[in-house]
Parts: sequence; C-alpha cells; structure tokens
Amino acid sequence: MLIQELIDHSNEIVAPLSLLWWKGLVSCFVVISLVIISSRNKSIKFKQITSTYFAYLAIIIYVTTNIFAIIIGKWTIQDFLPLHLCNISYFICILVLLNKKQWMYEWTLLLALPSALNALITPELIWGSSNWHIFEYYFMHGSLILVPLYLMFVMNYKLRILSWWKTFLRAQIVFVFVFSLNLILDTNYMFLLSKPSVNNPLIIGEWPFYILVVQLIGFIHIFIVYQLSPKYIN
Repeated sequence: MLIQELIDHSNEIVAPLSLLWWKGLVSCFVVISLVIISSRNKSIKFKQITSTYFAYLAIIIYVTTNIFAIIIGKWTIQDFLPLHLCNISYFICILVLLNKKQWMYEWTLLLALPSALNALITPELIWGSSNWHIFEYYFMHGSLILVPLYLMFVMNYKLRILSWWKTFLRAQIVFVFVFSLNLILDTNYMFLLSKPSVNNPLIIGEWPFYILVVQLIGFIHIFIVYQLSPKYIN
C-alpha cells in the first residue's frame, strides 16, 4: 500500500492556511517544545544518548526516502542529491549531534533554523506528496529547528563572537559550489538557476535578481538570530 501511494503522488505545493499547512506547522512546534522541555533537567548522559539516537533516526529516515525513490524508479540526479540548503543543513544537524563541532552549531542556529522556518511557512513537497513524504518533509525541516534549539536550551551551547559573519561566508562557499554543480549536472539545487514553484514572498524579481534579494534577506536573518542568541563572552 505504501509503495503504491508513493507511485501515485507527485510534487505538491501546500496551500498556506490549509488544513495540512496548519497540521504540519503545529505538529512541528508541539513536538519541538515537548522534546526541549522534557530534556532540560535530564542527566548529561541521557542528553548525549538522546542526541546520538536522534542523529541515527534522521539518517534512517533520509536513507529510507531515497530507497523508496529508487525502488519506484523516481530517484533522479535532478531531484534527490542532497544539495538544497535544507538538505545540506540536515546533514550538518546530524553531524553536530554526533561530534558537537562549534561551527556546525552556528550553522544550524544562524542559517538552518531561519531557512527551515521559511520552508515550513511556504512548503513545497518536491519529493512527492504521499503520507511518507509529508512526514519526511516536516520531520526534516522540524529537525532543522529542533537541533539548534536543543543544543542551545538543553546542552547550553552559545555562539562565538562574529560567528554570524563566518557563517554567512561559509554559506557563500556552498552556494558557489552548488551553482557550479547545477551547471555541470543540469540541475537547479538551491533554486540558483530558476525560481521555485511555490509562491514565496521572499522570492522577488527574476533570475538572477531574486538570488541577490534572497542573499540579503538571509544575511539579515542570520544577523537577527545572532543578536537574539546567547554568546560566549571573551
């Protein structure tokens, strides 16, 4: 039944304020809140084990989605390489739960979190609209919010001074790399060669102007999150 459902469904844009839109958004924030609240007073060992298990769960869900796509013949280079910003951030979230690298935490908080919020507000199910794909979409983007908040409020992580600027520069390196791959592979990851189908108020103008606007808005988001977050004081 699940395989047939995967075959029968395709790309779908979730209409803002629709029932699915509300269910996805509310479910994400309820789960995130419950996980953080229930974990804050646990032992360090419990927190570390929880981080590790969640990282493994995230890997399993990603691999499962790709296996399904291969089985039903829908896996393509154009759609399933992990080169969208949220996909890259998803893997950084997994890695930071396992190795606790400071720069990875800064990436997840300053870049992944605002990107995920935007994706939850304007959802586009580019891998399919089956029940599994809906679950996978909200699990992935919910994780991009959960992980940095978990590290901040449960594991007491803080930002380094000027980490907003370093994170923005790291993102530029990734953008150049993905843009180059798009040209080589004839793909459109991060929507760097053409606009996404979803009606996103942050996508203004035509190519390449809208990319500059998104970069500016992203820069502002990074700086705002940085200002609002706890930091190490030298």
